[in-house]
Amino acid sequence: MKLSVTLASLVLGTASVLASQATLAQGGELRLYSSNGIKPAIEALHSAAEKEIGRKISLEFSSSTALQKQIDGGAPFDLAILTPGIIEQLAKNGTVRRDSIKDIASSDLAVGAKAGSPKADVGTAAGMKARLLATKTVTWTDGGAAGPSVLAMFEGLGIAAEMKPKIVLQTIAGRPAVTVASGENDLMFAPVSEIQSVAGVQVLGKFPKEFQKPVVMTAGISAKTADAESARKLLAFLTGPKAAGAMKSTGMDTPTR
Repeated sequence: MKLSVTLASLVLGTASVLASQATLAQGGELRLYSSNGIKPAIEALHSAAEKEIGRKISLEFSSSTALQKQIDGGAPFDLAILTPGIIEQLAKNGTVRRDSIKDIASSDLAVGAKAGSPKADVGTAAGMKARLLATKTVTWTDGGAAGPSVLAMFEGLGIAAEMKPKIVLQTIAGRPAVTVASGENDLMFAPVSEIQSVAGVQVLGKFPKEFQKPVVMTAGISAKTADAESARKLLAFLTGPKAAGAMKSTGMDTPTR
């Protein structure tokens, strides 16, 4: 009888521990890795998203390339919102579930200047060329989504050589806007969403049509997530009508559904 009681107690104790561990796992934070391109919208929706899925959400922001390096290095995450090419690479190597991939939103590329700066016609090729040749320095995030399009625009305008000594690349996320607001640099290049959210910086204008390449933000669920259901709920929320207002107000355009 004593042995039976001891065994029963051991079984009940083990079950209790396992139940506690399961509860802790479900009650932990859902880990969202997000590109800076959609950071203002994600921050604005953070609280509502937690209520929607019934879990806390931890946020990690950086450039898509920097976050990819973290993920490739084994950093755990549940949902990632990065540029399409990087999400595709993560799907190819099995890190992201291919059937979960979905575009969240996009934002046009634009020029940012210190708040109060004189207006300039940068929406045409001729206007953009004149403004760039007149500026002393330009800056953007090294490895950021805007970089390739900026360099292609310089080439297209025929001023790549003239612009090369004016380029100041930033390795810290958010640093381009800070340096423009302080007057350290004259102009910055980034998605509209990254420019209009920073105090002391204004959107001077969007890239000319022939050089415009909106930065798309695409989401994918980790193949190793312990809570795919919550990740799917979060993805559905971010692409649904409840998030549309915040997306629009922070400079994001949502895809036609």
